[in-house]
Amino acid sequence: MPEALVEPRRDPVSTAGRLIWPLVFAFVALVPLTVAIETAMHFNGSAIDGPFQLYNAMRRIAAGFRPGVDFQFFHGFGVAYLHYPFFRLFGAGLRGSQIARELISAIAYPIVLVALFRTFARDWRSTFCLSAIALALTLILRLTAIVFALNGMLGLRSSLPTLLPIVLFLIRDRRTRTVVTGLVLGLALFVSTEQGLAIFLTYIAVSTVAVWRRSDRRGQLLESIGALALGLATTFACLLAIGGVPGAIGALRYNLRIVPMDQYWYFGSPPNRFISSVPEGIRMAAEMWEVGLGILLGGMLAGVILRRFWRTPDGELGRRHFALLMMSIYALVSTASLLGVFVVVYVQPLWRIVIVLGLLEVAEWGSRRNTSGRTVARHGVPRELALLGIVTPIAMLVLVPRTIGTYLVSLPHVVKAHVFGREPWSAVGIWPQTLRDGQAIIDARRGPHGEPPTLWSTYAGWLEARNGIFHPSYDYIIHALGPDGRAAYLKTFAATSPRLVQTVMPTYTQYEAWIEKTSWDFYHELLQHYAVVGATPWSIFWERLPTEQPPLVLVGHTNVAPGAGSLTLPPVPPSPGAPVTLLEIELTYDVRNPLRALPVVGASPRYLIGIQGAVSTDPISLNPYVRTMRFPLLAKAGTTPILIPRTFSLLPGASFTLHTAQVSVVPISPANLPWLMNLAEQQGLR
Repeated sequence: MPEALVEPRRDPVSTAGRLIWPLVFAFVALVPLTVAIETAMHFNGSAIDGPFQLYNAMRRIAAGFRPGVDFQFFHGFGVAYLHYPFFRLFGAGLRGSQIARELISAIAYPIVLVALFRTFARDWRSTFCLSAIALALTLILRLTAIVFALNGMLGLRSSLPTLLPIVLFLIRDRRTRTVVTGLVLGLALFVSTEQGLAIFLTYIAVSTVAVWRRSDRRGQLLESIGALALGLATTFACLLAIGGVPGAIGALRYNLRIVPMDQYWYFGSPPNRFISSVPEGIRMAAEMWEVGLGILLGGMLAGVILRRFWRTPDGELGRRHFALLMMSIYALVSTASLLGVFVVVYVQPLWRIVIVLGLLEVAEWGSRRNTSGRTVARHGVPRELALLGIVTPIAMLVLVPRTIGTYLVSLPHVVKAHVFGREPWSAVGIWPQTLRDGQAIIDARRGPHGEPPTLWSTYAGWLEARNGIFHPSYDYIIHALGPDGRAAYLKTFAATSPRLVQTVMPTYTQYEAWIEKTSWDFYHELLQHYAVVGATPWSIFWERLPTEQPPLVLVGHTNVAPGAGSLTLPPVPPSPGAPVTLLEIELTYDVRNPLRALPVVGASPRYLIGIQGAVSTDPISLNPYVRTMRFPLLAKAGTTPILIPRTFSLLPGASFTLHTAQVSVVPISPANLPWLMNLAEQQGLR
């Protein structure tokens, strides 16, 4: 990073020259803005995760539900409350939710770039030039998860941590800086639990270095402690304001204790990829270049900035180095989510910062060359930067051909139909048929006064909203976390005895089979008391039966020999009317993990049951917080599937011991055969 940004020698800049970089930036920024408007106005979102996770939360807020008591929000309540005013402004409903969700993310990303470059590049022409280059590079690298809302609104959730360095650099007064830093830290944790924790940990680490190196150690120590204390107080105050004391405690317990418990064995289990060992993690990072190269570049930049801060920790230059060191270390810490699930999106906040820091380096290099007389500024910026400012948007058009379609097709449509025209908001893809078929199932079962039937969806969404229904428990079954949360989910399901249940069709997503394996107790009850009565393009509807289905048929019970490397199951009996048999496997086991108490990595071991000789192939992830677990297994009659216990861990000492295995056949009624065959098709049965 620069020792000090030197003002380059300027060439005479005409009025057109002053406008060129804002225009180039606006040209590039039209791409995400246009895509966001089109996506919002023609809804074709997934039936699970992204769109309805936010919509469900804002519906509950509007209806007076208490955050942290009556419902939880997986990423952090601040995301929902940030969108809520715009949700109401745009008319509420799914339309208002989608417009708010898409526009806020698409607008926030360019704004963050402009704010960062205005702070550290210091003049507006360089700011717009650098922002245009950074945005074009983002689109070239297809960093869509931080530009657009997608499932988790990752770009928005990582914005406050990325902006904190601005506060640390611009505010000279220590007392004011302490207060504002604490507020930003607290709001970052309120908006996003994992990104907020990442910036908290980063601030602690970088402040420790600052206390060591700065001349005013006592002042730095007091500033750091004060900012951290105020940050925690700010988070609690925000939660207190929306949910009272019970809500604040409930939200903190859910997001800081319960969610981390299930981050590894549950979310980080097959079919998701995970790092099974340190050597395997290195190989995976090298194989997925976005991860490997991003971490390598991020580490190099952090090392360079640390060296500069170490040499010059005080004064204005020291503040600049401190701020940029915060940015670079946060970028690396934010990738800790890769330890849970190894997916490329978790490295995208790092890439944003790598792009910003790299361009600041280029700007400083160009400024030095300009000052030395070796080059002349072009249109108010160093010549090297001006060249990048022209070449990068052109490269975007060539390397990402869809951007040309955005300018030639989508942009004219947005202007004609949505800016000056009155084309209404619409739903496309699976949704017209989903609403038609799902609504028909609900309408056929309304009460004598038109009231809708009780409905329990493993993924609640649009049908609930259209009929004024709120899920009696967690809107998503995957958010009923921890042993207590799952037990409460089942207890509420039994107490509610809903007339209708809606589950995800297995062929719609590979994650339905994963949910059935990890939440089999719920599906066990479903098969005992419900029959399939209909479907939509993505879901299956079940109706409660007046009597229970036949009980399970025990096939065998085995005591597992100590140290056994595999377990062969008894021959699979046939299932009447089906080419595949559904087995229920119940295992008892003990888990050993002496390093469980370590932060971040302590809970990372996976205790898997591999499967051979069955239709089901994905390993089963055992819950380390219980001693008994049931899961389904599809197999053909006459086969003898084999279970293979294996432990994968980044730390030594983790293992588990199987004690008993019980195998039973789950009877499947003719009405439920469509579900079974759809699951078998998803598992690969032809």
